[in-house]
Amino acid sequence: MNLSRRRVWEHGALVLIAIGGPLAQAFSSPIYSSGDEAAHVDYALQVWHGQLPVFEDGLILGNTVGFVPSAQWTAQHPPLFYALLAPVVGPLADAGMVNAAGMAARLVVVLLSVALIYAVRATARALIPARPEIGLVAPLIVGASVWFTRLGGSVYNDILAATVVAIACAMFVRLLRGHREWIDVGVFVAACAASATTRLSVVPIAVLFAAMLLVGAMTARTNRSGRLVFASAAALLAMLATSGWFYLRNVMLTGSVSGGHPDWAVERTGRTFQTPWDVALDPDFWVRMLPQFSTSSAWSTRVFLLSVLMLFIVPAVVGVVIYLRAALTQIPPQRTASLLALLTIACATGGIAVMQILHVAGAGSALPRYFFALVPFLAPLMALALVLPRRWPILLVVWVLLRLVLSATELTATLERVFSGPQGPIYPAAAWTSFALLVVGALGLLAAAISRARSMRSAVIATSSIAPGGR
Repeated sequence: MNLSRRRVWEHGALVLIAIGGPLAQAFSSPIYSSGDEAAHVDYALQVWHGQLPVFEDGLILGNTVGFVPSAQWTAQHPPLFYALLAPVVGPLADAGMVNAAGMAARLVVVLLSVALIYAVRATARALIPARPEIGLVAPLIVGASVWFTRLGGSVYNDILAATVVAIACAMFVRLLRGHREWIDVGVFVAACAASATTRLSVVPIAVLFAAMLLVGAMTARTNRSGRLVFASAAALLAMLATSGWFYLRNVMLTGSVSGGHPDWAVERTGRTFQTPWDVALDPDFWVRMLPQFSTSSAWSTRVFLLSVLMLFIVPAVVGVVIYLRAALTQIPPQRTASLLALLTIACATGGIAVMQILHVAGAGSALPRYFFALVPFLAPLMALALVLPRRWPILLVVWVLLRLVLSATELTATLERVFSGPQGPIYPAAAWTSFALLVVGALGLLAAAISRARSMRSAVIATSSIAPGGR
């Protein structure tokens, strides 16, 4: 296969896996059937009307199906996501087509899912440039995630948050490795600013990237390290300039930067305050949060936990070990960059876990979608674990086929849900057609990754055969 045809094949597969699962979710789940979706769409509608929502004022959306929140509990989020939705939500909702407004918003999130898949690809290629197949397997892993599918086909801001953070991560690694072009600096600064204007929970991750660039500048000790210092400072200033006003508004309205209402939640939801230590030591917390590639809906507890272990935890741990060993064998400049990148990903992963522990301790809900933020960081390392063994295509094929079977089971369970109140329609035929796109995209990426690896192997053999002393 020539290079141009291979690229068309790869990009086609990337787009299919990006839209297949999310579209299946969008068509199989009634609009506004989740607890937060109406609130997110309402926020976009209020932005269309030139205002920001207030928690106590409730919703103006007026949806007659699905769940109607008793307060505007997404009002604490910065407005970037909702500004993207407003041009499609506003005109439809104002015309009385409230359900259509929600479905249109879902389609915008599907498009954002494509951006996330490409951002993960960029991160993987920056982290592991010597293995181009990783840039295909990592997006495949993310596209197969339970929560990529669910969030990508619903109106939540998690997909945008993951996308801008993944872009920031890719540029961060490129800058560490010496790709210190001004365009990389500009994209890094813009991605950090977008992170701060999307969700407060990703602000510490963007700050971490900026701080580690300073560490990289100190360890590089070259004349070009000044660009790393500039990128770090510019990112922090851009975050403050673009979102500082909003978090100050949260403080003025609620007394806290987060804008949360924990006392209200305790009074109405039955949740209680806990110590972070109690949450961290609670096995139920981890059982709820770690299923990123499997669900418990159709399996016994033992099989479910085994699937979590084999599909997620083991590949992630093995991938970290492989990457660390490889980094230690590199020449000093690249070794330092690789170790800093791995340390940063480890800190980001741990930081996300700590933030969710604190969230639950403060009477927040333990929702596994919050741990989806880990997946784009860990996917390249998981991919490394799946492609390292000598017969890795077999291992990867087994992983992919198992995930596709689980995805079909999850889609069936979604279509069979029964609700107590009035709900919008679902579209089973469209959902299964979209699932078919997911399957084609997954198998296409699988074939493309194997083809890439074989081409690289052939190139290495050819190079060694003509090198001095080669046979």
